[in-house]
Amino acid sequence: MANVLIAGRIHPAGMAILEAEPGLEITAITDPGAALPPEALATADALLIRYGDLTETQAAAMPNLKVVSRHGVGCDNLPVAALAARGVPVTIVGPVNAVAVAEQVMAMLMALIKQIGPYDAAVRGGNWAIRDSLAVGELSGRSLMLVGFGRIGREVARRAAAFDMQVHIHDPFVDEATIRAAGYQPVPDWRAALPEMDALSLHLPATPETRGMIGAAELAAMKSTAILINAARGGLVDETALFDALTGHMARGGAGLDCFAAEPPAPDLPLLTLPNVVVSPHSAALSAETAQRMGEVAARNVIAGLKGRLDPALVFNLAALNEAGHGL
Repeated sequence: MANVLIAGRIHPAGMAILEAEPGLEITAITDPGAALPPEALATADALLIRYGDLTETQAAAMPNLKVVSRHGVGCDNLPVAALAARGVPVTIVGPVNAVAVAEQVMAMLMALIKQIGPYDAAVRGGNWAIRDSLAVGELSGRSLMLVGFGRIGREVARRAAAFDMQVHIHDPFVDEATIRAAGYQPVPDWRAALPEMDALSLHLPATPETRGMIGAAELAAMKSTAILINAARGGLVDETALFDALTGHMARGGAGLDCFAAEPPAPDLPLLTLPNVVVSPHSAALSAETAQRMGEVAARNVIAGLKGRLDPALVFNLAALNEAGHGL
């Protein structure tokens, strides 16, 4: 019998996969704010984690742990290096959420450039004359820079190009020839390119190097009409600096935020008062279709991890495992 601990609620299709697998004892903690019980940690052979963090101390209290299955693709809530040192693989769901996130990025771009929120509020308030303000723009012909050209970045680039946007890519891990072959313009220095861009979209994890990467200096370099989209990780953007920019020189621009430094954000967060900000509750990846796919893949990764049959393409810490002498 193997004990599976689930942190968070997953799609019923994913639960069905686990429940149909013989020899599994499942403990599900579905309250997003609930702590993981020490007794469940002590006996868990596998952890499927959607909500919350797993600390290094908690991981050390899991002597039987054989696999951590992340219900998503970001692993900044896990002690990845410590797990690799113990030979514990951390799995992700791969590209199953890329389309949903890319569509959310485009929806936010469209909402901001087309003034959907302010125009909707104006019409409901009896202000038909707003139609003559000429505040609405077009995506066609505008420049969009993506910082990060992984699974999600590539899907965003395809959609932006379909709107006839000029797509620029910065990703130090992708060679320029690959970017050009895809039909986009490589950008060696993304900060230097900021003054030329109409929109900037972030597609990279939160690391010590990327946290706070968009601060006062970067925002000051952007156009007065520029749009910033962050559907990656909240810690990438200095929210105070963003508020200052959007109420200052970028007042004719805007921001689309699917994630925040603290989640949920405080109700009195100043950014939430601005009409040129559109927000969502870190839900870009949570379409009905994607939620089912993520639950299914996360569940299958648990089973594969317990059986020693993981797909290397879905092992987030594969390189670290190999370096530590723990091959799959």
